[in-house]
Amino acid sequence: MIFLAKVGTGFMGAVLVGGAALSSQGFIQVKVDEKQADGHHLRLVVPAAVVPVALKFVPQRHLAEAAANLRPFLPVIDAAIPALEDSPDGVLVEVMDANDHVRIAKAGGSIVVDVNEADDTVHVAVPLRAAQSSIHEIAQAGGTI
Repeated sequence: MIFLAKVGTGFMGAVLVGGAALSSQGFIQVKVDEKQADGHHLRLVVPAAVVPVALKFVPQRHLAEAAANLRPFLPVIDAAIPALEDSPDGVLVEVMDANDHVRIAKAGGSIVVDVNEADDTVHVAVPLRAAQSSIHEIAQAGGTI
């Protein structure tokens, strides 16, 4: 019985440490609502730490063009993201017309994109730290930096 208690305690400790590691970079949130009566509603919350790991499994040929386009801008990205993290929360870009509304804001440690249009409402929140590590993972595809 004591052996089972030790195994259970070890298992729970591993789960807690694993959960803490997975949530260390925050969570990516995606919400999509179709405004039609029979429309779909998607809610997705994913630990941001899994994105750079998942990118390692994408064949490099699929990321080669994006990597080539990103590489020249890495110094700018690496300067901008920490500056954005240190900046106060607020709206960065907002565009409205008769039918659509797009808002990009910094909230906490995340970039939040909200789109409200005639057919759909979309909300995406991505932690800045996760975005930076994912950008570097993509930039490394097809060769070294």
